[in-house]
Parts: sequence; structure tokens; C-alpha cells
Amino acid sequence: MQSPKRSNNEVNRRLHSVAAGQAGFFTAQQAKKIGFSESSHTYHVRAGHWTREARGTYRLTSFPAVLRPELVRWHLWSMDRMGRAQGVYSHSTALGLYVTPEATTADVPATLEMTVPKGFRRSATPEGLTLHYGELRESDIAARKGYRLTTPLRTILDLAAADTMPREELSKALMGILERGLITPKQVEGARIPEVAQMQLEALLGWKKG
Repeated sequence: MQSPKRSNNEVNRRLHSVAAGQAGFFTAQQAKKIGFSESSHTYHVRAGHWTREARGTYRLTSFPAVLRPELVRWHLWSMDRMGRAQGVYSHSTALGLYVTPEATTADVPATLEMTVPKGFRRSATPEGLTLHYGELRESDIAARKGYRLTTPLRTILDLAAADTMPREELSKALMGILERGLITPKQVEGARIPEVAQMQLEALLGWKKG
């Protein structure tokens, strides 16, 4: 028979493994699936092993705090019943992560933008989170520790098509992405760009797709 100590070590190891891929964060559902009873969650918070980050979301205190904890928090919120995250940060949020990746929560807009599948459903969307519904290909998605965001090119295409950001502001931000070498005219040439987005790009950057 497995000893309680050995069993506890195993579930702790499994939780650490899951949290390691999520910047130290995990959900109550994940902890329960690993082997932590619901009644033990409060104990681990009081004991200082876990920090409660939001309803149903925790962080192992052995992991360092991150600059943008809300990015991981809502990434986990978007998980389906199988534990697969559905949300991908996009539009102005993704743009900010590329242009000013060192920014902290206090330095960025309070509202986050996230793209989710068309069939995504929740009883309520958290305050400060704007959802866009659409289908993304894997090639449109980039991974970060604890969350996902649209690639630089997809981000530009989404913003150009939406036409909600002042042109001067968008142009300045896009030039910042270009200066960092995150996209090239060649990538745009090979992309399948909707007509509206193409017209916006041509106006903003002077690129003429052949």
C-alpha cells in the first residue's frame, strides 16, 4: 500500500509539472484532477503553499510573480471542459505585448482583447475583457509562458481589418514591430490578406501587394 507521504509527494510533483507550463498558475479543476480534494484548497492557501489569484485560480508560491498575471489568469479562464485554453490574446493587447513587452499591469490599458472560437460560450465575460469571435489557425498563434497571443502578422491584419485604432497611432505601433524585425514585407506578400486589411496596410505602410 502506498504511504500517505509518498502519495502527497506525487500529487505535489504533478501539480508543479502542470503549473510550470502556466507561469506557476493552475485552476481548481486541475488541482482536483491531479488529486487535491476541494476541501484542501483553503488549507494550502492558509499554509502559504498557494496564492489565490482569482476565483478558481491559484499560483504556487514557489514560482516567482509575473509582470502580467492577468494574462495567465484569463488564459486559464478560457479553458474548456477538457482543460484546453480557447482564448488567444489579439488586436491591441497582442500589439502591446510585442511593442512594449516589458510593461507591467499598471502601464497598460485596463481592457484586454482576446479572440475565441465562434462556438465559445460563457455565462458572463469578466469586466475588462473584450472577446472577438473567430477561427485562428495554429500558424496564427504564438506561445508565451502561461498564455498565447496572435502572431505579429496576424495582429496587424486583425487591427487593419477592424479599423478601430487611429491611423497615426496604428502606423507608429506597426513601425515599431517592423523595427524589431518581427515581420517583413516578404511575409505580407505571401499572406492571404482580406481586401479591407490589405487596403489599410497599403495606406499605413506603403506596401503594395503584387
